[in-house]
Amino acid sequence: MAGIAIDARGWGWRHPGRRHWALRGVNLRIEAGERVLLLGPSGSGKSTLLAGLAGLLDGGDSEGQLLVDGLPPRETRGRVGILFQDPESQIVMARAGDEVAFGLENRCVPPPEIWSRVDGALAEVGFAYGRDRATDALSGGEQQRLALAATLALRPGLLLLDEPTANLDPDGAALLTAALRRVAADAESRTLVMVEHDMGVVFNLADRISVLVYGEIIATGTPEEIRANAAVQEAYLGTLHKEAANA
Repeated sequence: MAGIAIDARGWGWRHPGRRHWALRGVNLRIEAGERVLLLGPSGSGKSTLLAGLAGLLDGGDSEGQLLVDGLPPRETRGRVGILFQDPESQIVMARAGDEVAFGLENRCVPPPEIWSRVDGALAEVGFAYGRDRATDALSGGEQQRLALAATLALRPGLLLLDEPTANLDPDGAALLTAALRRVAADAESRTLVMVEHDMGVVFNLADRISVLVYGEIIATGTPEEIRANAAVQEAYLGTLHKEAANA
């Protein structure tokens, strides 16, 4: 499946019952096949933007326009895959192969095609075991790579990564990062939008970085441009210091 484009025009979202907007005035164009990192402190709206792109937001207030491949996100959910922080919450089957096959079966992929796609996805993420490996015998990093394989087997045109290493130990994070580098190498077949606090994990995977602070995008540029942008560094690091003081 080819990568798909994203277009946000003055888009904003307020969660149900909240006074303040989680995001407001977001203008962002992501071309098909691009790899974009959303960078910012906690509470800046990064995960809300991913949920919006995945078509998972409901019941709140919205303004402006958010389009995925020219359509409202709810109409393109079948073409979007998302990997969350907690690997255990994403695993539903007892065997690794069945876990990857689960989504394919739900989408009525022909049975002869399912297992070739399962094996291909497991190989793509560097999964070290066969289809029969018990999922409850896997480490957190192995479970996260399995969850990534299950997402990739669906061949999404847009892959969303919501801090996928946040709950992993250093070894698990390193293995998942290596898997993400292999996935990113095949960028033409999918668009990647990533959220990650640890810039060292995904900094070199991104073509562009958009920085969010207090629900607004304050800058967008290449990794080199963002690294050299003094105003971005001051705003971003200042917000991080404030978080630490309030912790």
